[in-house]
Amino acid sequence: MTTTARRQHTLEVLVENSPGVLARVAGLFSRRAFNIDSLNVGPTENPAISKMIIVVGVEGHSLEQVIAQLDKLISVISIKEILTGDSEVIHDTQPDYQN
Repeated sequence: MTTTARRQHTLEVLVENSPGVLARVAGLFSRRAFNIDSLNVGPTENPAISKMIIVVGVEGHSLEQVIAQLDKLISVISIKEILTGDSEVIHDTQPDYQN
């Protein structure tokens, strides 16, 4: 049995701090059969915004799909991929509207 090695990617996702947001984000991963390796959620300085740190093991194109689908959720404010050892961000999305 051969398995392809999946690289772990860490996403920093800023979301609205409202009921049901965590369920919608987790449901997105579940519907696409992606496993969340680690999930941390906490408040930010702004009480209306929470930060999620999501670690997911996916391949390149699947990562792009995950980011695109997360960006479609109305409660997601921004998404950044955190690279270990670097301060560079390769994916950074901002909505077209301002809250």
